[in-house]
Amino acid sequence: MDTSQRIVTQTPLTELWDNNGLVNARRIEPIGKAEIVRLLRDGSVFVVADVGLPLWWIAADDCFAFWKDEVKRSLAEPNEDRLDLSDYPASYCYAASMWSCASLGAVIVLEKHH
Repeated sequence: MDTSQRIVTQTPLTELWDNNGLVNARRIEPIGKAEIVRLLRDGSVFVVADVGLPLWWIAADDCFAFWKDEVKRSLAEPNEDRLDLSDYPASYCYAASMWSCASLGAVIVLEKHH
């Protein structure tokens, strides 16, 4: 299968891919705002997983703006037992997890819930 055409079929993700194929990565743990800010300062990038769409890798130069403009207000903290989408702007939120990637280091995966 051409991975540029691959879409997310379910969350939580069990693997990551890009246009070149599978990425050597594994999920480490759920994370919240404080961990995301730390990871961004260390150069981590975002990957957005939305069921029915391809994975969206956010360019490193765009990560801080994406965090500030999109993710920060819509992030579910990892200790939330049940997501009430009406608590978030536009009735969607992101669940974040840190992944360890052999080629990129830490990657922040955002699974979109709507």
